[in-house]
Amino acid sequence: MNKQHVTLLVFLDLSAAFDTVQHDILLRHLKYKFGICNNALAWFRSYLVNRSHRVVIENIMSDSFDMKYGVPQGSCLGPLLFILYTSKLFDVIHHHLPTVHWFADDTELYLAFNPSSNNAQDAAISAMENCLRDIRNWMITDRLIK
Repeated sequence: MNKQHVTLLVFLDLSAAFDTVQHDILLRHLKYKFGICNNALAWFRSYLVNRSHRVVIENIMSDSFDMKYGVPQGSCLGPLLFILYTSKLFDVIHHHLPTVHWFADDTELYLAFNPSSNNAQDAAISAMENCLRDIRNWMITDRLIK
C-alpha cells in the first residue's frame, strides 16, 4: 500500500509462450520494428528455421522432430528473441497503465488507487480490464494463444 492506496495487481506468466513464437512474425518484427536486414536478418532466419530436436529420457533418445515454432531455449539469444517478439506488449500495456514490471516471460501489471473513491476504483478496474482485453487480442494476433 502506498499513501493509503490499494493496488490492483495482475501477473502474466508467458513461460510456455517461448514455444509458440512464430518465426515469420519474429523475423518481420526484426526487420520492420528493429531495422535488422540483409545479412543479419538472414543469419537470424538460419538460426530459427529448419531446426530439429531430440528428447532423451532415461538414456532413451527420441526420433528427431522439426521445430516449426519457438525460440531455442537454453541459449543466450532465446530470451532476447522472445523479448523482441513480445515488445509490442509494452506498447499495449502503456496505452492503458502507467506502471509495469517486465522480465522476459513474467509481467506484472498494477494500478494503485484510493479505495475510498468509487470513481477511482471503477476507473482502475476498467483500465485493467481494457488492458487485459487488448493484451489478449495482441496475443491472438501474434499467435501466442489461439
